[in-house]
Amino acid sequence: MVENVGDFMYSYKNKKPLDYYNELEKKEIEIYNDTYFNENDIANINKIDLNNIFNRKTVIFEDYDYNLPQNIFLLKPYKGKIIVGRKIRSILRIENKINAINCSMINAPMLLGFLKKRNLKDRKIKIEYYPFTNEEKKFVFDEIKKNRKIDIYYPYKYRDFYTGKEETSPETGWTFNPEKKEYLGYGEVHFRKFTEKFIKELNTDYKIIYDPACSTGEFLNDYKKNFPMSYTIGHDLSKEMIEYAKNYVDEPLCCNAINSPLKNNSVDLMFLRFLNSEVVDTKNAYKIFKVLYPKVKKKGLIICFGHTPVLIRKEMFQRYGLIPIICNGYDKERDAIFQFYVFEVK
Repeated sequence: MVENVGDFMYSYKNKKPLDYYNELEKKEIEIYNDTYFNENDIANINKIDLNNIFNRKTVIFEDYDYNLPQNIFLLKPYKGKIIVGRKIRSILRIENKINAINCSMINAPMLLGFLKKRNLKDRKIKIEYYPFTNEEKKFVFDEIKKNRKIDIYYPYKYRDFYTGKEETSPETGWTFNPEKKEYLGYGEVHFRKFTEKFIKELNTDYKIIYDPACSTGEFLNDYKKNFPMSYTIGHDLSKEMIEYAKNYVDEPLCCNAINSPLKNNSVDLMFLRFLNSEVVDTKNAYKIFKVLYPKVKKKGLIICFGHTPVLIRKEMFQRYGLIPIICNGYDKERDAIFQFYVFEVK
């Protein structure tokens, strides 16, 4: 019976773009208030009944690709099925630690149910799913968060209402200002913690560390604090960012990643933190990746994540001969999972 399932996701019906803060965020606050739950208030169950779930009446929600389509995600595989979910307002936004409505983290209230079908036509996204109860969301998430092989895939990209093009960062890169530095830092705290934990568990010395879009350089600096024998190379498109990063990176350089001067087979570990939605477009993400991945030595690692969804699909990484080690990370403090691809170069 549908009466016992969790709250349904709101469908956007607007035929024109909404103002990000004055309209979109107001609606996202309503969605958050309607769908968020504290897991401590939800009863524990010890299993889910697949037959019961798939006998429920399906639910449909709709959106347009000029709203927040990048919030829709798929988790797979789970019991041979695909779970669909949608991000709600980020706790980091609520704490005023970032200036975006959403962040990279996913937790239990964001799960919707098992996907039946989805399509995109004339910029309208339609998702049909078998809904979970809140108890099932909690149970399923508690299983998923222990499985580093679950792939988090974001099938839809934001496109400008008027041009239909994907949003990208400025051609000369981001400008630097203290507020942006703080937002960027807060938005990647969980990435830094998980990176440290993961690399330490590998118990392997990675000497040459490369970030072709190092931004402020503070991520590489944090890495070096934990692994002092490493040598960090940080490039960035923005002159302002590289000027700041000089104090945090062993070898900084202002350049476009696609023109990276590093030789092939020269890097032990490469971080890709910019092949993401709203930073580059999908076409250029693939073009840049083709240039960068040969920089990594055999048996070296490529780690890919970001504040916004990764644009390159796991299956495409594998087509380049990369071996997936994990697909997601987990932050215990926030009880959240996030995209965190680690690939080994053959």
